[in-house]
Amino acid sequence: MHAELAATDPVSDLGSDADHLPPRRLHIAQLLIAVGFVDLAAIPIDHLLLDQHFGRALALRLSVVPPIVLAGLALYLFSRNMRAAVLATALAILSLVIVGAVIGQFASEPQSSRYVMATLFVLFGAALSASLPWRITHWMTATAALAVAAIVATGLRSPPQLANLDLALFSVVAATGALLLRRRKDRQLAQIIDLRVRDSTHASELRRANRDLSLLSCTDPLTGAFNRRYLEGFLDRLAGSIAPYAGYGVLMIDIDRFKLLNDRCGHLYGDECLRQIAATLQQGLRGSDDVLIRYGGEEFAVVLPEADLLETLVVGERLRCLVAEQRIPHPGLGPECYVSVSIGAYSAALSEDLIEALRCADRALYEAKRTGRDRVAA
Repeated sequence: MHAELAATDPVSDLGSDADHLPPRRLHIAQLLIAVGFVDLAAIPIDHLLLDQHFGRALALRLSVVPPIVLAGLALYLFSRNMRAAVLATALAILSLVIVGAVIGQFASEPQSSRYVMATLFVLFGAALSASLPWRITHWMTATAALAVAAIVATGLRSPPQLANLDLALFSVVAATGALLLRRRKDRQLAQIIDLRVRDSTHASELRRANRDLSLLSCTDPLTGAFNRRYLEGFLDRLAGSIAPYAGYGVLMIDIDRFKLLNDRCGHLYGDECLRQIAATLQQGLRGSDDVLIRYGGEEFAVVLPEADLLETLVVGERLRCLVAEQRIPHPGLGPECYVSVSIGAYSAALSEDLIEALRCADRALYEAKRTGRDRVAA
């Protein structure tokens, strides 16, 4: 799954490893807007805490972070290069942290330490929840932590004062903790996604197996036609459909003198004959709504939704002719004799009992056999 994501999302080639998921495009825009909002929202706080240094802080706030945010949004809106947009987002977060730490050095204690803690909070939250690619997050967090440590320790003075080493050390520890938690979060997320993929795959395989099993239970293994078990539920589904049919035609088809064929040529030849005739009958149906059922040994039934008696007879005659055109030898009748079928036709209303409709078609089949076979009777 991760390979597919890497192939489709350009962010994945930024260095994310196997247990990372690239961010969504919309998430990048949300991150950029959030960074810009935090930077601008800090201006009133600077005004309250910095007094005479507010001008420098304001210039720093407006000259560094907003241009990067606007550039990232422009890349998001007008370019398909998501790599550049992601890098701009990481750079915006990094600049927000560094600017906050620098502005904090303009304030006196304890406000200066509060600025540092606020910037570390922003860094910790971004590393943990920004969902940027892992290597980009690693680079951004490590760079920001080292920059904050250097700013706090030196106080932006030359030569450096090397004061507040505890805060400098805390920034490194906080960044390390954030990265470890982010790594753990990524792995847990990857495990959850992997479990969901496996569950989805297993569910799909189970549905496929159930479908195949259901098909096997309703299919005649020799001919591939439906069996009588399928026939029992077919009319119920037909009657319960949203737009029920007006009625249906029924054909009962019997292979003429099939017992003689089996006795003379053997069951293997008889089975091959059944398969060939079933395939021929299937090809002669009107469409996918028509159903072919192996009703008995050499008997087949056909259900034709929305077929009146005339159409039922037309389909029956077409099926009879198609079987005759196959010219399947019938050695039991003579060297120049071929297999034929007799067909009984009946048209029933949808409310009419299927068993009774089959009996009526069977009586018509008996009439077709009585009057000479190889014909259709109603």
